[in-house]
Amino acid sequence: MKGELSWGGAFSVILEGEFKRLIRSRKLKILFLITFFPALIYLFSPNASGKGIESMLRSFEALMLDLIPNYWLGIIGQLIAIILMSDLLASEVDRGTIRLLLARPLRLSELVAGKFLAGLSALAVLFGIPYVVVWLYNPVVYDTGMEGLSKGFPDMALALGATLLVLAFLGALSMAISVLITRPLYASLATFGLIFLLQFIVPQIPYIENPERYTLGYQTMVLLKSGFDKIDLSAFVGNPAHTALVFAALALLLLVSAWWILLRRDFP
Repeated sequence: MKGELSWGGAFSVILEGEFKRLIRSRKLKILFLITFFPALIYLFSPNASGKGIESMLRSFEALMLDLIPNYWLGIIGQLIAIILMSDLLASEVDRGTIRLLLARPLRLSELVAGKFLAGLSALAVLFGIPYVVVWLYNPVVYDTGMEGLSKGFPDMALALGATLLVLAFLGALSMAISVLITRPLYASLATFGLIFLLQFIVPQIPYIENPERYTLGYQTMVLLKSGFDKIDLSAFVGNPAHTALVFAALALLLLVSAWWILLRRDFP
């Protein structure tokens, strides 16, 4: 049995199966309504300021700089990511179905990686559709046509990439905590409480220089300043490449931690 599936084969089965389950779930449909709400508001009231490529790009960047740190990656977006990702492993452990999974030709590393990428793919759908809708609608509002689409694509891609990078970190943290606290609801609450307290308490510490730098919103702005050049973001200190590397490294470290903890747990 163990030799029937290669690492890639078992991984792809977990990834595909979990992604399809998430996409079809009622939970994802409800979360999609929440993430799509700002884009829906923009469709009805774009509040265009001028015409042409420059005005369109400036408007798009201003909109994203407002919505990403304050909504899509604010408390609402963080909670959505945590709820979705905390359930992936905790539900299997809580229900005991992880024993059935491990009875198959499947390694824990495949399970963790497949679940993580399936969850991140579902988050890409949740957050990507609103971003794409705004990108597609902007050329209509500013009367820029196909040129507007091509000129606006790099900004949209950067906004989505930065969002997914932060969501990957939040998702990996959620999964690491969920293998310690194996009730999905409690794992979600613990993860959100940790993130909220860190972002609330650290900026209040007086002897840390520029403590606001340690919030997700601030670091998201650092990531965006690598390509958003129509609005001055010089007030946000940091190297976008270094910030991206830190988020990626933390996500990988947390996933390895989740795998290591599961590896040492007994599933009678």
